[in-house]
Amino acid sequence: MASSFARRLSAGASRATGSDTLGRAVFGSMVLGTGGLAAWQAQRYRWKCDLVESRKRVLAASPRALEAVVEHEPSPPEFTRVVVSGRLDHEHQMLVGPRSPPAGSPPAPSGDVHTGWLVLTPLHGERVSVLVNRGWVPRDKVAAIEQPRGEVCVEGVVRAAEEPGSFALPNDPERGSYFWIDVAGMALDAELFDAVPLLVEATARSDDPKGVWPRPRSASSLVSFRVEPPMHLVYAGTWATLCAASAAMVALRFRR
Repeated sequence: MASSFARRLSAGASRATGSDTLGRAVFGSMVLGTGGLAAWQAQRYRWKCDLVESRKRVLAASPRALEAVVEHEPSPPEFTRVVVSGRLDHEHQMLVGPRSPPAGSPPAPSGDVHTGWLVLTPLHGERVSVLVNRGWVPRDKVAAIEQPRGEVCVEGVVRAAEEPGSFALPNDPERGSYFWIDVAGMALDAELFDAVPLLVEATARSDDPKGVWPRPRSASSLVSFRVEPPMHLVYAGTWATLCAASAAMVALRFRR
């Protein structure tokens, strides 16, 4: 009997030891995971602050003629302010999306959440041709897109092509379906064979008429992000709190 009791006691101790090991692994992974996320969000905060400051510096410069910019530097930095004149080729207008309103856009009436499209149109100038992102239009206003004729002057910023995400659908020019901005490919689709290899995103001007679509972003909104820098600190604090709580649980649960 004594030996049987000893065996049962030994088996119970083994199970307890195994349970403790599993518990330490589970709670330890929680501590490491939440701590890592806190550090990552803190890093994102510093990165986002640096990005805002660098973008502000570029946007602080006065706009220059696009042809002069690309002649001096064929691949100018993103958000370099430019101005370009020419005629818009509305026959080759392309809608990219669906997209939610850009960051920094005014809220929709009654707080409605709606999607729309970015309106990209080729512009042919005397010295340079380029693809222009004229702005955003909601789904129900596509028929109201303004199509100015004659010479126009577009003030905007230099933008690069978008990098499609892992789950992004491929663009389908045959059907006129564009899900992401492929500057080189879309320029060819629009028969812009001599276009400069960049995109000009139009920016709003104080004399722009109200209630006209598409609506370009203001230059000041280009330093706005869907997740602003302070929110990264909030996220970092949340994860750090969870990390501390998990560490306290480990200390209390497995303290000998």
